[in-house]
Amino acid sequence: MRRLIDAAKGHPLALFPDFRRLFVGRVISAVGDKFFSIAIAWWVLSSAGQNSKFHLGLIMAVNVLPVIIFGPLLGTLSDRSDKRRVMLGADAARAGLVLALGLLLWSGRLNLVWLYSICFLISGFGPLFESAVAASILRLTSPEKMPQAVAADASVLQLSNVVGSALGSVLMAAAGVAGAFLFNAGGYAASFAAVWGIRTGLEPEARADSSFMAEFQEGLAYTFGNKPLLWLILTFAAFNFFVSPILILIPMIVKFTLNESVTWLAVFETFFALGSAALAGLLSFRSLGGNIYRWLFLSLLLMGGCFAGLYFSPNKYLVCALLFMGGAALGGGNTLAITLFQSTVPDEMKGRFFSVLTTLAYAVMPLAFMTNGILAEKFSVGFCLAMNAAAILALSAVILLIPRVPLAAEE
Repeated sequence: MRRLIDAAKGHPLALFPDFRRLFVGRVISAVGDKFFSIAIAWWVLSSAGQNSKFHLGLIMAVNVLPVIIFGPLLGTLSDRSDKRRVMLGADAARAGLVLALGLLLWSGRLNLVWLYSICFLISGFGPLFESAVAASILRLTSPEKMPQAVAADASVLQLSNVVGSALGSVLMAAAGVAGAFLFNAGGYAASFAAVWGIRTGLEPEARADSSFMAEFQEGLAYTFGNKPLLWLILTFAAFNFFVSPILILIPMIVKFTLNESVTWLAVFETFFALGSAALAGLLSFRSLGGNIYRWLFLSLLLMGGCFAGLYFSPNKYLVCALLFMGGAALGGGNTLAITLFQSTVPDEMKGRFFSVLTTLAYAVMPLAFMTNGILAEKFSVGFCLAMNAAAILALSAVILLIPRVPLAAEE
């Protein structure tokens, strides 16, 4: 018990008030994001007619296109700007856009064109906010506590997914899809208030006068010139092509394979998120060292095995267990990789590096969503699960073969 108390007292969330404010704000806004994603998936599958699977894949593709198109430019803007102001601006813009989407639905004027357009704009502010967060973690904590802070920050999405998934069906039953949209707008407002309370200076690093394009090119040169980091990024981009479709396959499993209600969609997403949150939270209390590449290999192997299990499982409760294990594998792998990047990339380069990382990892997602939407329409949801499982298992071996980041960065 004493060790547990000491670990809690030494946790970054206990030691650094500004990091705690950022964490709480991100959890609240991300819970709203989860309500939003469940509401959109169910609205599309229920309202888009015979081509609903294709439209679900398309709307998910639209949500990641801004990351691909604008990510590196927004990362450069973040590096040149006050990170606190960047986060405040992104939260304010997203709150206004989600509110507009909710009002359109409430008034009965929402259609697929409006949905695609506003979702594209909302997603455009995501990489701006996230690159500012990535470049702020070290300043809001300390070099010694940075790995645990990265793990805690990585658990934000998973923790919020647990809450959002568990309560998503309850909220939709009580307030409808429009209510979920309005709650998400309130989440961004709460995040805005939390970031407003940060007192640590997050101004850009002092640097020689250089143009926006010069710094943009410098970020690209650093990322593409560092071969071990680039190999790891590209491997994860390929891996992401076969893992990201789980975001549309879970609703399809519920709607078309098991013929269940939105309640089971919330249950399945809760178990998937709970696995990620549990492992990421555990890693936030531990010093991350050893052979990170070996642990990455094991996490990818486990994820592939869970996809294969979903193909063979007709039982709802077994699906819950498989999604929990798959979520844990995904959460652990992401946390380990981000910790390695945070330990390696210079602080003044992080906004640009993480925006390029996100762009490359997300670039495959629109094609992945649309491909799986089409294949699910033409063949079956099970076919998509089997195809992705085989590819993930094959790709896991690549982690053991790619060049290593210098060991000093891993320790």
